Amino acid sequence: MKALTILVADDEMLARMVLERSVVQWGYQLVSATDGERALELLQTRSIDVCLLDWDMPKMTGVDVCKWLRTSATGAVPYVILITGKEQPHDIQAGYEAGADDYLTKPCDLKYLRRRLATIAEKAKRQEIWLDQETDSEKPSVAGLSPLDIYHADLRLMRRKT
Repeated sequence: MKALTILVADDEMLARMVLERSVVQWGYQLVSATDGERALELLQTRSIDVCLLDWDMPKMTGVDVCKWLRTSATGAVPYVILITGKEQPHDIQAGYEAGADDYLTKPCDLKYLRRRLATIAEKAKRQEIWLDQETDSEKPSVAGLSPLDIYHADLRLMRRKT
């Protein structure tokens, strides 16, 4: 299985560099952006498995990128983690309503982030193995789905069998 490709989008150089270094050290493929507009360009041209998006970025916020992902017809939707200094309950709710899958506040707990990414990678790996083992008649259509969407389809199929 190929390593997950992770997009790190943050306009703060130090925060972005810490995330970039960590992502590479943990064995993932890195794609990086300094603003939301560049993140959107990368999402349209690259295969991205996970997005680590800062909320406040120039040109387009991380929340706007997240909303675009959830409403666009690009096919596979990456797992989105908003990483921000906004920690008020209404901000967290807004992040999830925009379509974020997870929400971390700055300074980011790198141990927690590493564990989340490892969990996402493990689910994707199990799904890849499942796709290799199942017969074609039992497989749901997976065209254009992200590894996490395929994993959820697998869970639905398993529930029907029990």
